[in-house]
This record gives sequence, C-alpha cells and structure tokens, in this order.
Amino acid sequence: MKTTRGIICLMLVLFFLLSGCLPAQSVGTMTPTLPSQEQQIQPSATAPATPTPAITVTPAPFFTVYGDQPIVPNGESGAWDDRFTDPGAVIYHAGTFHMFRNGFRGFPAESQVGYVTSPDGFTWTQQGTDPVFMTKDVPYVKIGMFVSSVIVEDDGTWVLYFYTWDTNSFPSSSVIGRATASSPTGPWLADEEPVLQPGTSGAWDDKQVTAPHVIKTEDGYRMYYTAIDSKRNQWIGMATSTDGVHWEKYNDPATTDKPFAESDPVFQSGGPGTWDAGFVQQPRVFQTANGWTMFYRATPGRTEGSMKYGVAFGSDGIHWERSALNPLFEPNDVPKTSLFWFTNILFQNGTYFLFVEVDMQHTTEIYLLTHTGELTP
Repeated sequence: MKTTRGIICLMLVLFFLLSGCLPAQSVGTMTPTLPSQEQQIQPSATAPATPTPAITVTPAPFFTVYGDQPIVPNGESGAWDDRFTDPGAVIYHAGTFHMFRNGFRGFPAESQVGYVTSPDGFTWTQQGTDPVFMTKDVPYVKIGMFVSSVIVEDDGTWVLYFYTWDTNSFPSSSVIGRATASSPTGPWLADEEPVLQPGTSGAWDDKQVTAPHVIKTEDGYRMYYTAIDSKRNQWIGMATSTDGVHWEKYNDPATTDKPFAESDPVFQSGGPGTWDAGFVQQPRVFQTANGWTMFYRATPGRTEGSMKYGVAFGSDGIHWERSALNPLFEPNDVPKTSLFWFTNILFQNGTYFLFVEVDMQHTTEIYLLTHTGELTP
C-alpha cells in the first residue's frame, strides 16, 4: 500500500517538473492553427454535412418595358378619347407601323377610332386630332364599336375588323364586323351586316363574339376570336374564309351535342389551379416557319382583376400546347400598374412589340413592352 502511494507521488512530481519546462504563451497573443483548404472543404467522416440554404431566384420579366411613359397617351380633357384608349389594330406595312386605336370616355359607351403611326414601333405620331372611324359609321351598332385587327389586301384596300358592344349588361350581345377604305385615313365604309355572329341558344358562343384577329393564309383567311356564353365562360374560337367576308366557324365532327354541336373552340381554359384556369381571350395568332404561335390573355379565376399574358404553339392552328414560359407578362411588370385590358402584338425585325392598354387610376393609356428573339416551342 505504501509502495503504491510512493509510486503515485513520484509520478506526480515528474509531471509537474515536465510542465514547467514548456514555453509559456500569452492568451492574448495565441495564434490558433487553421486547417488547410483541403481540410476545410472535406466534411468529417462522422459529423453530418451542414445543409446548404435554398436560394430563391426571381426570374427576370420576359418582356422589357419601354420607358416610363405611355407611347400613346389618352386625349386632352373634353376630347373623344380623354379617359380610355387601347391599341385596337396594329400592322407593319410599307416600312411603317400603323395603329388604329380605340378611344372612349366610359364603358360601355360610344367609341371612336384614331390613327397613329411610327417609323420604328417606339415613337408614335398622331395623324390628325379627329377620329378616322366612328361608332355612328356602323349601322347595326347599339352602344360601342372597337377595332381589333387590320390587314391590307393585295390591291391596296385596307380592311378593319371590329366587334360591337350592344348592351349595358355582361355578357353583352356582340357581333363582329368589317370595314374597308382605300387609305388608312379613310373614309371607312362598314359592311351593312356583321361577318360573324354568336351561336344559337345553349352553344358555347351564344352571347358574344369579340376581339377578332384576322390573318391571310395560302388558302384564304383565318379569324381567331373570343367567344362568351350565357354562363360567362370565355374561350377562343376560329373561323375560315375564302374572301374575308363570308366566314365558317371551326366545327369538330366528333362533337355532336351542345354546347359543341354547331362549332367548337380551338382553345379552352387551363386545368384547375393553373394561371389560365379562368378566362382565355384576345387571341393574336401568327403563322411561322415552325408552325403556329398564339398569344392570349387569361385569368386564373372568373374575374378580370388577375389577368396575365401567355403563349401557345401548334402545328395546324387548331390544336395547341401551352409554353413552359407562361405567363410571359403580368400587370406589375409595368411599375405602378395593377390592371391591363386590351393588348396587341407584332413580330418585326426580330423583336416582339407588345402594346398594352395599362390601367392607372381608372384611366388607360398605351404602353410598349418588347422581347428580342423568336419564340419556339
């Protein structure tokens, strides 16, 4: 027992003697030894790796807003367009951009059509202060008339397609009409009868046909339009013509019961929970080397306060696939904006020119957004 204690005491004495031989270090000047770079990036074999925090990246807007002011404002106080204006019908012809814009002081109310031009799509000049085409020029309009498409025939005839607004209720009673002139400034002569009317009671388009977009094709003409039924559904239809005057709605022979017995939509609302599950409307369609491209406005629900803008592609102009890029545009892409209404779009010189009726404090003016580069499926 005594021997064991003696051995322990001797070991303690040796420990203290060795400790006294180590060099002293000041706490304030101690320099820690850092691991090498290789050691820093290699996780411990036993310790779990620290999870990398998720980074949320907000994608840049597809379209770029041009400037901070409208390219086409509404009119001065007391003028025919002093409250609302939209980019009704737009075309690039003979080296110039031409816009036939709708101007109105209320809605629904009488509306008139003004004419503005641009050499480049960015800077616009009003051609006269008076309208070139007026509601009173169309014999069958009951309240208002709004142009939405323009083409120029091979013989130089200018053709406007428009839709009417004939009641104060919604859905209204509306039809699609046509007017012609030898020059963009008129005089414009409206056909005596509409060129496209709603379907019969119970059809998918039995209340309104609106916002036509007409294009020339190798075998005639195509018209894409918004149709509205008595239940307020809004889908996109298509009609064909050999002369631009007499039209036949697309009809799928496989559907023989109402609401699709007489004709069929070519584009319907998206599935539940999608950004375009509500209304789809205002088609703008182009035939390209890669097929057909359709821009459209849509809502996720059955109100117009949450509208956005998208695109779809097709091989025949009848069957469509939505783009994964959708939606391409929404109101807050334009600063201080919560709503937008009518739209039009052109592809020219490698750039998409999107003209938007922007709502600011219950008045509307026309803004421009652009995207350079062709879209492909």
